[in-house]
Amino acid sequence: MQELPQTRDLEIFVAVVDDEGFAEAGRRFGVAASTVSRAVTRLEAQLGVQLLRRSTRQIELTPEGRDMLQEAREIIRKAETLVDIAQKSRAPKGPLRVNAPVPYLIHRIAPRLHEFHQAYPDIQVTLEMTDNIVDLIEAGADVAIRFGPLSDSDLLRRRLGRTHWRLVAAPSYLAEMGMPSRPADLSEFHQVRFVSPEHINEMRFTGWPEPVKPIASVRAGNGEAVRQLVLNGMGIARFSDFMVENDLNEGRLVELFPGQLDAAPLEINAVFMTRSSGLRRLSVFLDWLATISPDDRKREAQSERLA
Repeated sequence: MQELPQTRDLEIFVAVVDDEGFAEAGRRFGVAASTVSRAVTRLEAQLGVQLLRRSTRQIELTPEGRDMLQEAREIIRKAETLVDIAQKSRAPKGPLRVNAPVPYLIHRIAPRLHEFHQAYPDIQVTLEMTDNIVDLIEAGADVAIRFGPLSDSDLLRRRLGRTHWRLVAAPSYLAEMGMPSRPADLSEFHQVRFVSPEHINEMRFTGWPEPVKPIASVRAGNGEAVRQLVLNGMGIARFSDFMVENDLNEGRLVELFPGQLDAAPLEINAVFMTRSSGLRRLSVFLDWLATISPDDRKREAQSERLA
């Protein structure tokens, strides 16, 4: 009977890919790069395939390595689930990789993550920021935060609430332009625009048949960049409420036409793979995410398969 790969070797292989190098993976496990290299070589010998192409500057997955990577992640997760079952009475521990949009991570997760760390110090959280939708398996993410409609039929979700839109400007800009008295006045204002998606730049108001079109001042591809430009008086823009909540409360921004902006709120969901849902560290993290939701209304407490 052929010898089965060791879970440790699989973990090291995945770490080499995720950390993009043998030395980096070695630092994660506290071993030398040569030890990491031997583990991958041993795994390749046991499987009879080359998993990585190595050079002095980089590593690259072979086609067989790419297929193996997904299976290795699955085996590791199942092994971790078995450990969780065996250690149910103990505090959850282990790595947890979280993928979230840049603004949500900066304004919601990061400011309060210390609370989660204090409650669960043995869970090692890795935060990855992106404004693009990622494949959880390829990204190696245990959970991802997504806004708007969901279409991934093979994922589970935990509803975290929803975010409303706020149209805002800096006091310095309003001192220059004057406070608009009706939405049509905004056609004389400058607007800081998002590169994408384009719909965020639309200015529609309840009771007004046509959208208002302010003068474009500058475009930026990142929500935080747009926010900084608005804070510095370069024009108006609309944001998700959690992005500007503190700015409004502390007077750095002023909301324009509150309650009149005609823009549907966005649902916020945490999505994760069915095979990961049994991990206790993921379960407690999902519970914690629900407590920092920007929506105070009753939340869905149960995970449900997407339609």
